[in-house]
Amino acid sequence: STTETPSLQNGRAALEMTAASFSFATMSCIAHAYGNTLAWPLVGFARIAITMAIVFSMLRWYGIPFVLFAPKELWSRSLCGSVGLVCTFYAVTHLPVTDQVTISATGPIWVTLILAMVLKQRISRAAWIHSFLALAGVYVMYRPTFSAESFPIFVMLIGAVAGAGAMVSLSFCGPLNSLAVVAHFSTVASCVTLVLCFFNHGPIILNPAISPWIGLGLIPMGVAGTLGQILITFAYGRGNPTMVALTGISQIAFAALYDLAVWGYAFDKWKITGVFMIAAAIALSIIANAKP
Repeated sequence: STTETPSLQNGRAALEMTAASFSFATMSCIAHAYGNTLAWPLVGFARIAITMAIVFSMLRWYGIPFVLFAPKELWSRSLCGSVGLVCTFYAVTHLPVTDQVTISATGPIWVTLILAMVLKQRISRAAWIHSFLALAGVYVMYRPTFSAESFPIFVMLIGAVAGAGAMVSLSFCGPLNSLAVVAHFSTVASCVTLVLCFFNHGPIILNPAISPWIGLGLIPMGVAGTLGQILITFAYGRGNPTMVALTGISQIAFAALYDLAVWGYAFDKWKITGVFMIAAAIALSIIANAKP
């Protein structure tokens, strides 16, 4: 409400962002469970198609028109977001949840670099340092050999950059309704992932012996992802953007808890060091860009 004090608004925004982080970590945990049972394009399609169904229901409920012939900025947001989604679901079905979430969380760093290039501004020394620290953290986590086993790491890095491109494009979308923006993105991303399902080289169902009911788990995955998007929108609309963005780093902690409790993945000193390096790079980038 308008009578709330800034501190109360920030408190509510922090709770919403924490809940959003938990929702996204939950989505990734469920998606990871399908790595050996369903082809990753189908998992990605299920996630975004559920979002599309929910958002179109909301558009109809509120009487908001669907924007089909959208401006180029919205198409850029939707196409970049689709690339990010595709990379995310490829990575999360091939990597531990913490690894996918941590690399994905580097988005704010790439936003800074992309904005500087789009606005034709000089990239600051601090931005280069944050970028180097994040990439060094990824290297420390994996010490990649640049073999086929390292491929999902690079795919997720591309996804993080594409997601940053989507956020930059969104900042140029003007007064478009937020639900209409999500509807356009979810429609484009659903089409992209559906096409990938047909062009997937392997079988869609990787393990024919599984129960057909296992696909029901895709529903809570899609709902968790959609809920996370809605909560993030609320959080950024209510609280201080820097505080909200910093709170979003909690997604890494939730992902680590899922990896430990559900999947029993071990964290060696290299992975722990790399995660902290990346988290520090993200936090420093957010704080630096919050300065007037």
